[in-house]
Amino acid sequence: MSESIDFLAAQWLLRQEQGLDSEEQAALQQWIHADAKHHQAWREMTSINVLIGQLPSAQITALQRQVHAGLKPKQSLWQVCWQACSKVMPQMAVASCAMLMLVCSLLWFERQQPRFSQTFTTAKGKFSRQTLPDGSTVELDTASQIQVSLYGSRREVQLLRGQAMFHVSKDTDKPFHVLTGKARVTVLGTQFAVRNINQQVSVAVQEGKVKVAAFKQQAEYDSRPVSQATLLAGDAIVLAAGELSPIKSVTPASVGCWRSGRLTFDNTPLKDALAEFERYTPSNLQLTDPKLGELRISGSFEVSKLKQFTAALPQVLPVRIADGKIMSR
Repeated sequence: MSESIDFLAAQWLLRQEQGLDSEEQAALQQWIHADAKHHQAWREMTSINVLIGQLPSAQITALQRQVHAGLKPKQSLWQVCWQACSKVMPQMAVASCAMLMLVCSLLWFERQQPRFSQTFTTAKGKFSRQTLPDGSTVELDTASQIQVSLYGSRREVQLLRGQAMFHVSKDTDKPFHVLTGKARVTVLGTQFAVRNINQQVSVAVQEGKVKVAAFKQQAEYDSRPVSQATLLAGDAIVLAAGELSPIKSVTPASVGCWRSGRLTFDNTPLKDALAEFERYTPSNLQLTDPKLGELRISGSFEVSKLKQFTAALPQVLPVRIADGKIMSR
């Protein structure tokens, strides 16, 4: 029997357990009777449901962990299931193990399908706060976008661009992953900020503990990192050009300060400070000499008060401003 038919049978069984309306029930019956193989797959899958109920919960949990740990992209599902059955229940007869291999199909399908999936986006100059079904909240900065997917065994957020502050509801059975480019942040319960702008990712922790992993290719929740670091409250790290920077210390209260409408610079190049203001509102400021962009600035400024920032520049840097042009003094 082909894997695709087994997967379809597993899908229908999951949907039936979640509740089918009259139209969906009719569609199920139509699929079952459309082909003898469909009918056989459905009979076996429903028999498995009874078998699952008769197995000790410890064996079911062990089998599920074996399958989840062993299944990799492009690897045969049946090979992984057979290995899992052999490790968890080596004393079982071949026929019984073959039945449980169909359970693996059900477990595989359940893992692959998110129970909640939604994209959230903010426009330039806008902010938003989203509460997820698991109780976690995400605060989105200006011009940011995330894709949220909540699975039965994990929670996953793709930070596609911009930055976000995460307040994660603790659930030891469902780790929380933030994937962004070639970085993955994993946490069980904490508050932290992640930034993904201009191919540079930064992570700062306000409370709790997170693990940051770097990858050669696009990060996935179960891929193997080339390097990783553990951050505690007050720690921050940057991933640029495929390398993790040394961990640096930050004030926990300053993490995600953009949520209060402020930008904080700490020995930041002037060109980067100007680019950060530009993310929120047009600054109309231009550097007349690229070397001026390397001048360093520190301080905290309100996003909505660009004029105050502009007025402060000649006070702290050897520059003057005329008609929106920043030039040497």
